[in-house]
Amino acid sequence: MRVRNHPHLVMTSFFMMKKKKNKTFSIVTLGCKLNQFDSELMRERLLENFWEEKDFSDIADFYIINSCTVTARSDARCRNAVRRARKTSPEATIIVTGCYAETQPEKLKSMRDVDLVIGNRQKFGIPALMERIAEGEKNCEIQPEDLSVKNDIIESFFHHSRAFVKIQDGCNSACSYCIIPRARGKSRSVPPAEVFRQIETLSKNGFREIVLTGIHIGRYGLDLDRKIRLSDLIETILEKTDDLRLRLSSIEVNEVDEKMLNLMNLTDRFARHLHIPMQSGDDEILKAMRRPYDAAKFADKIVEVFENVENVAIGTDIIVGFPGEDRRHFNNTYALASKLPLTYFHVFSFSPRPLTEAAGMPSRVHPEEKKRRSKKLIALGKRKRNLFMRNQVGKEHKLLLQGRPHRTSRFFRGLTGNYCQVLLKCDPKLKGQLVSARVNYYSMGRLYAVINESSSRKNEKAIGDR
Repeated sequence: MRVRNHPHLVMTSFFMMKKKKNKTFSIVTLGCKLNQFDSELMRERLLENFWEEKDFSDIADFYIINSCTVTARSDARCRNAVRRARKTSPEATIIVTGCYAETQPEKLKSMRDVDLVIGNRQKFGIPALMERIAEGEKNCEIQPEDLSVKNDIIESFFHHSRAFVKIQDGCNSACSYCIIPRARGKSRSVPPAEVFRQIETLSKNGFREIVLTGIHIGRYGLDLDRKIRLSDLIETILEKTDDLRLRLSSIEVNEVDEKMLNLMNLTDRFARHLHIPMQSGDDEILKAMRRPYDAAKFADKIVEVFENVENVAIGTDIIVGFPGEDRRHFNNTYALASKLPLTYFHVFSFSPRPLTEAAGMPSRVHPEEKKRRSKKLIALGKRKRNLFMRNQVGKEHKLLLQGRPHRTSRFFRGLTGNYCQVLLKCDPKLKGQLVSARVNYYSMGRLYAVINESSSRKNEKAIGDR
């Protein structure tokens, strides 16, 4: 018998499970870097209690699907993952958590293959709940003590060369198209001491690039008793560490300050890469979206970043087909994106999210027209990306060595501070290290580099010393 549960009151009436020698689980993570951090936290708690992790394509006792709900496609990916898990393991317990579970629990509970629906506010109680179910308890619930993770520090990041550190969660904005404030709640900052402790742990365990992530990281510190700005946090992290590189996840245009740009210029340990969502380049659409800037202010800040940070990469998000967007509005967006020194675009077709203001707006754009506009912007973004990559030839970069693109490749992948993927040959022992290299040519959309011998010897010695 399977039961469906409300995400905030999780009760189960499972039949008695046979006690197995190895308790097995699998996690699939959909969506943002914050979800990846949350999944890693759950994964480590299970491994600490002697659970065995399986690949998502393998048979397991439990499957955890940490969902995203930014778009309708995100929802569909979650449902597909549920069906794949059930097909792989008919007797497994399938748990859906994350933002989709938080905002549309009834939709998920209606799926016959879903056993448990657990929202964001209770997701960290999942490992303890699984333990009790595996031990054969007939009636289980997430206990209050399960909700506060006693040791919220993660030791590693499974299958990742970079580590994501959650510094903030939730959002106080009210963009008319966005469901995330409902899914994640109000903005909440992680105290600096906890951020430092997490970074110190990951650094000791060999991670050389840390990505500071959250839902709205530009609001970091504003809710703390002792207020602190994001740029102050970055400065202190750089002062407290000496052998890692920091990178930011997405940040709003009005939250990029002068101190942040100065830090990028002062050290290559703060990646010269900002992802700043534009969403639209038309003032009427921006107003309907309830974005806190107009096209001119967005353009001014992008130009300021470009002129003040050498060789910086600036990425952006653009939504096409927002309700009421006609060809004039789209042409304004295209023209602004074309003239600004943007490096790459993430282009999304508007997807109405339940319970948002935009979901009820009239003047919907035809799907074929949205597709046409998306293709046009994607093509523009690809041209800009290729031009930026060509301009890296002859430049020196610090690369994070991430491993081979595939098993038979002769090359390793390296990630530059300004977010370019580079291919190069190197000693496999250097995987996960930061090395200096020179980009020597561009071919068919790819950059190739040669590692500096002095950097290679230095890193090999550091590895040997450990």
